[in-house]
Amino acid sequence: MPTPRITQNDNFMWLLGALLFLSFSSALLIQLEVPEGEKFVNFCLLITLLVGVWSMDRSDQKLLVLKAGVTLFLIGVMVADTFIFPDDRLRELQLSTAIAFMCLTIWQAWRQVMFSGPIDGNKIVGSICIYLLLGMVWAFAYMLVEILFPGSMRGFPEHNWQENMQPAFYYSMVTLTTLGYGDISPVLPLARFLAYTEAVVGIFYTTVLVASLIGVRLAEYSPGSGQQNN
Repeated sequence: MPTPRITQNDNFMWLLGALLFLSFSSALLIQLEVPEGEKFVNFCLLITLLVGVWSMDRSDQKLLVLKAGVTLFLIGVMVADTFIFPDDRLRELQLSTAIAFMCLTIWQAWRQVMFSGPIDGNKIVGSICIYLLLGMVWAFAYMLVEILFPGSMRGFPEHNWQENMQPAFYYSMVTLTTLGYGDISPVLPLARFLAYTEAVVGIFYTTVLVASLIGVRLAEYSPGSGQQNN
């Protein structure tokens, strides 16, 4: 039986699966009250990181090496925090490194979606991945702010960041889509800054994405493109 391989024709399917796996597992952890669930969340995050490295375009060797290095560094910090000497400084480092990794992944995904040939189903999935990654970047930022300045987020349980991941993802996606249910809310100034910048980014992302995809699609079927209009 052939081993499944990630290619540029289906890479965003793999990434979407990894992102949904991380989101669902963090929710399941809270729902089932899994003992020592932070280790399980760290494992799910590790899977997502590895897929995030190998599902992206590997033609840019410098960026690939950078992402692989960030991943190895994050794994080392996760192991140290989980098994050796848990410490708030290590947790801050974990979250900061995860934010940096996801920003790099967003940049790679955006380049492939917008600047690498005709629009197809995989790229549409890629645009969804970027949207979820934006939500996750802000989710990790909220958790980092909560660690640095306790009480920044009203509604976050007083646990480690792994147990806060589900409410952070939930609040981030609610803010990104400008729903604003109000059960979780920012209290301190830095958290409020993150909240309104995320709402602005969410609105502009969907606007810019739709306009860009339509522009690319029209360019593909323009008279000078060599393709015929439908």
